[in-house]
Amino acid sequence: MYKSFKAIAVFITLAGSAWAEDLQNLPDDTLLGEVVTATENGEEERLLDLMREVQARGLLMFPKPQTCTFSYPDTKFFRNEIFRGAVRWGFSTDLRELAMSQGFCGCIYELGSLDAFTQERIGKAAQDATTSDFSVFRKYRRSDWSDVNERYQNFQLERCGS
Repeated sequence: MYKSFKAIAVFITLAGSAWAEDLQNLPDDTLLGEVVTATENGEEERLLDLMREVQARGLLMFPKPQTCTFSYPDTKFFRNEIFRGAVRWGFSTDLRELAMSQGFCGCIYELGSLDAFTQERIGKAAQDATTSDFSVFRKYRRSDWSDVNERYQNFQLERCGS
């Protein structure tokens, strides 16, 4: 009887090693398909082995959250934090309003370009903005940016769930 248990233990160990080696030979799409199958069939041990292989390969099953940012031109104007902030508030306020009007829950910076914004305000591309343009940006939407921001935050919570 003792020999039978020992034989079964050796068989399980060898089978487990062979299974692990087989996983390494599976193509990525097949491996991910096996994860789905093991999940649907409630095969916990197999799923654990499969997920270890997924992790070892660095396969991402879910996309990483995207950050919502945009970049400024590398100019003297935009290296000034105060000037950059004035442009950002006006630009972001316009985009937040646009997002709400369209029911858009993605990154607001996908809705417009900084160059288009500066072209409308000062008649030139963002990279051509100078200190003499600062007052236009400083005054633009100053009276309502706080209200728009508050409405946008409520929109995000109610419509977008974030």
